[in-house]
Amino acid sequence: MLAIAVLGLTLFFGASANAQVSTLSEGFAVVPVPGWTTQNNSVPVGTTGWFQGNPAVFPAQAGPTNSYIAANFNSTTGANTISNWLITPHVNLVNGAQFKFWTRTGTANPFPDRLQVRLSTAGASTNVGTGNTGIGDFTNLLIDINPTYNTGGGSPPANYPEVWTEVTLTVSGVAPGATGRFAFRYFVEDGGPAGDNSNYIGVDTVSYTTAASIPANGPVDLNGDGKTDYTVVRNIGGGVNGQIRWFSNYAGTNTTIAKDWGLAGDFFISGNWDTDTSDDIAIWRPGAATVAAFYILRSTNFTALVEPFGQTGDDPSVVADYTGDGRTDFAVYRRGASAGLGSTWFYRSAATLGGPVVFTRWGQFGDFPAPGDYDGNGSSDFAIQRPNGGAGDFYIRLSTGGILPIQRFGLSTDFIVPGDYDGDGKTDLSVTRGIGGQLVWFSRPSGGGADQQVAWGTSATDFQTQGDYDGDGKTDQAVWRSSTTAGASAFYVRGSAGTTLIVPFGQSMDYPVANFNTH
Repeated sequence: MLAIAVLGLTLFFGASANAQVSTLSEGFAVVPVPGWTTQNNSVPVGTTGWFQGNPAVFPAQAGPTNSYIAANFNSTTGANTISNWLITPHVNLVNGAQFKFWTRTGTANPFPDRLQVRLSTAGASTNVGTGNTGIGDFTNLLIDINPTYNTGGGSPPANYPEVWTEVTLTVSGVAPGATGRFAFRYFVEDGGPAGDNSNYIGVDTVSYTTAASIPANGPVDLNGDGKTDYTVVRNIGGGVNGQIRWFSNYAGTNTTIAKDWGLAGDFFISGNWDTDTSDDIAIWRPGAATVAAFYILRSTNFTALVEPFGQTGDDPSVVADYTGDGRTDFAVYRRGASAGLGSTWFYRSAATLGGPVVFTRWGQFGDFPAPGDYDGNGSSDFAIQRPNGGAGDFYIRLSTGGILPIQRFGLSTDFIVPGDYDGDGKTDLSVTRGIGGQLVWFSRPSGGGADQQVAWGTSATDFQTQGDYDGDGKTDQAVWRSSTTAGASAFYVRGSAGTTLIVPFGQSMDYPVANFNTH
């Protein structure tokens, strides 16, 4: 599969009424889809509109083999112009928002296809005009795939791919408060059963995520304000299976919450598995295959979500957004069992509970995972640190399939502390090392410039808890220090601007949840 990014579309639009949704994720398991609109403006109208994908032509990009939406030459009759519309639900339009989809046509297609993606900023309007040349309120052409009717496949927009290919559209220049809809327009001149053009296309895995809905630098952000919250877990039940209680102080506020969730033998993690902007309280419980599971307390309504995934020995600290839809996916890293054996990353989209598991072989026995979005495309990549003669070599496989050059950074005994320390939307290489009793942080800015080094914390006692505690879009160096003296346990945060925050929180024997992303 391929991935194509079309960035920086400059669109100047007016504002309209409030939209219904800020995010969108659709896999077309069942067509028609509630909230979506179709209209065939071909002249004359043929026997088909948009319909459930046919796996006999080609299978879906993800999920069950028929879980995509399709259109074909029967959108009109004879040899005429096809104009067949598929319109998304009403959405908020925000600068930096990404509209993504996968598309393809048939293999060795002799009848070239074409697809446009258009945008209306007229609020909830679904007006696409009349006739096969009308566009109504959808006056903004975002991409025109294969406008010159080439055959033989290839990358969009010049060609129509014959393998599933992801297209990413990034919106810019939108006025505050703008709302509207995106539309797919299967637009083929000289199409139809007697025409020289038009055959069969599929569209799958459509997502729309606003900048506000894509968690970037605020892990363990339980109230959705873009800031990492001061959060610890405590064994209140005692023993290896004691009840765990979560305590969280919302950054910058006097609000502290307490929730009972998990047992002492669980792995404590956090992420955004639902569709709001707040991270969820979550644990992963090891066990045999089909028994091991993620237990998630959803922030939307504080109901439980249990998703069987992984097996004992897996590492669930690699949970991240691998599909680029703004939601944390269920994921584990399974190390090679012995020297020379490869390691495997497994993930399942949060949008398809119980759905297919995707796996990527990356790494080997002795490597350490270093999850993050190293190219800034909104999807987490596969990265490992490999010991090499005392040094640490980073091997990064991008979500698009590309492989970055090997980077030597730090020592093999360093701890990996992923984060976006320079605020450019990309994960930086970053490690910590104990030197003379101090905890020293090293990072290599992905935006360029010299490697950075700062001493923050005490190596013998502190837990690394990096996050964005001030909400400025940059990861801060941070530690949590336990103390047996009442009231003395505290988070120590070095803000990205050099400011210092000391927040007393927790007590001896607690565990700071943000430490789960230290490897």
